[in-house]
Amino acid sequence: MHLVYTEIKKENSKMLLGIDIGNTNVVCALIDNGTILRTHRFLTKKNATSEYYENSLNKILAQEQPQSIIISSVVPEINEQIKNVCTNITGTPPLFVSSRLNTGLHIKYDYPEKLGADLITGAAGAAARYKAPVIIVDIGTATTISVVNENNDYLGGLIAPGPATSMKALSNAASLLPEIELIPTDKTIGTNTSDCMKIGILTAHAAMIDGMIDRIKQAIGIPDAKIIATGGPAKDIISMCKTEIIYDNNLLFYGLYELYKMNSGN
Repeated sequence: MHLVYTEIKKENSKMLLGIDIGNTNVVCALIDNGTILRTHRFLTKKNATSEYYENSLNKILAQEQPQSIIISSVVPEINEQIKNVCTNITGTPPLFVSSRLNTGLHIKYDYPEKLGADLITGAAGAAARYKAPVIIVDIGTATTISVVNENNDYLGGLIAPGPATSMKALSNAASLLPEIELIPTDKTIGTNTSDCMKIGILTAHAAMIDGMIDRIKQAIGIPDAKIIATGGPAKDIISMCKTEIIYDNNLLFYGLYELYKMNSGN
């Protein structure tokens, strides 16, 4: 079960370019006064030249010139290249998300400096937009769940293989299991290899999310915590969940916008 929420409220701000660097894709958004004008997605390439990233970013900028850039990255190998390209665009270095920023959260992670920028961004966005307590499910190369309690304490969460990662690992480890197109099925019992894999990867992933949300709510003693999901495969996965989950495709961009406002003096 899922609800859809994609609107971003308009507030005073400069033109901002938000960049989310993931292990599989780089997704960026041009944000004007809190409104997302457009987004662009391209492959993360650790060995690519600066020219590749410059050309990719130019595709979203068109005639607009952002005053500032903020970046959430979980791929440190390309941070320097991206930083140089962004500095050339605006004349000033971009702001990178880390636990050292003002996040609006009290991070209770054992080693806050090791908390992923994507987790910080998603949690900051969800807490600001939906108000804590919130549980954030981000489905991509990895599926992560983050927990923010009613005091805006970031308590931690979990990291699991994402659906595509699970499929590739299974196919690589088992000679007779192919890589398949991950399209959900209504079946609960498969009668062919493809459907069996879809159920084991997608339906089981939804069941895992349902089960972990139940356990997390019990652990924090907050049964009414809102559940927010984001990420490329999220809409399909949460459609198979029994839990009521809000789907927000722009959550990380909202988080980047909030973090920028809290740390730029604007």
